[in-house]
Amino acid sequence: MISHLIPIITVGAFVLAIVIERSWALYWKYPLDVKAFLAEIKQRIMSNNIASAIQLCADQKQALGAAVTKAGLLRASRDNAQIIASLEIAAHDAITNIKKRVGYLAMLANVATLLGLLGTIAGLIESFAAVANVDAATKSQLLAQGISTAMNATASGLAVAIPAMIAFSILQSKANRLADQVEQCAMVTHDILSSRLYRDEEWAENENSRPNISVMSKTNGKVA
Repeated sequence: MISHLIPIITVGAFVLAIVIERSWALYWKYPLDVKAFLAEIKQRIMSNNIASAIQLCADQKQALGAAVTKAGLLRASRDNAQIIASLEIAAHDAITNIKKRVGYLAMLANVATLLGLLGTIAGLIESFAAVANVDAATKSQLLAQGISTAMNATASGLAVAIPAMIAFSILQSKANRLADQVEQCAMVTHDILSSRLYRDEEWAENENSRPNISVMSKTNGKVA
């Protein structure tokens, strides 16, 4: 009976919706050419063009690695602790967005399998109850039809569960790779900003330690 299949069909609809939404997000919305992006970011930061680097991040639209880098760049003028904090918060939010709803696919696959089994058992119970009070001539026919209907529930549950588990494995792998990219963007951005900070500090120290030209001229008996 179709009533045994309705819960499985409902689960299948949820699986399909999650697969479509997560596939679009993980394969088209969030990805970023990390190598080229970070190379350009480094060039702009080391040229003290922070505003241009921030604009480059904004141009990447919804790429999460760029969003993490932008969070760090917005704190570029702050101390190292604030830069690290902003990068960690942005990276945590990005990874949460990457991995959300993917885990539901494994759960829904298990639910579909169990619903198929439940539908089979319920169908068999109804079948045996239906043939209890009929004559021998029609009993075998009704029993065969009932068992066939019940088996359809198991087959339908597996038809939903197997693609759901495959999709879960693929999307989980992609989500892990994107999470690694986000962490890479955070670490490289911090490293670049730290290098820029130390470079500016060394330059300032060198300027302060440079001898005053007028003092040296007076020492040599010359007028500056």
